[in-house]
Amino acid sequence: MKILDEKGLSGLVKRLLDLIFLGGIGIFLSLPWSVKWYISLLENGVSENYWFLLFFLYITGFLALLIVNEIRRIFKTLNRRNPFMMDNVNSLKRIAVASFLISAAYIVKIIFFNSFMTIILVMVFIIAGFFSIILAEVFRQAVIVKEENDLTI
Repeated sequence: MKILDEKGLSGLVKRLLDLIFLGGIGIFLSLPWSVKWYISLLENGVSENYWFLLFFLYITGFLALLIVNEIRRIFKTLNRRNPFMMDNVNSLKRIAVASFLISAAYIVKIIFFNSFMTIILVMVFIIAGFFSIILAEVFRQAVIVKEENDLTI
């Protein structure tokens, strides 16, 4: 089985990311109704938390959609067998910024609605942010080497 090809594993992952992105947009658009439904399931049903949760989920949802879209862009270049380009470096940097912003939002959420899962998500997105920064630097160096090799006769 091919790994890097539109018909290979990376193509399959790209199509899966497309579905995740479309599903995420659907969830993002349904947030006002979804949050009301979720609050009604809680025993307290306290509606004063509605606006905080809605605002919080809109911010983190937008950033998560941004991350998925950037990963889709990276997979598009992988499928074209041209991964070492500055566009991917910039995408990884945007993923890092979005990851750190999501972790900051979850740190704020700890103050209002602390849970064990919230703490785990803070750690996951901080690690994802650092991983993206490091991977962006690796890709940047690979781009430099690739450009030098392209100029060599």
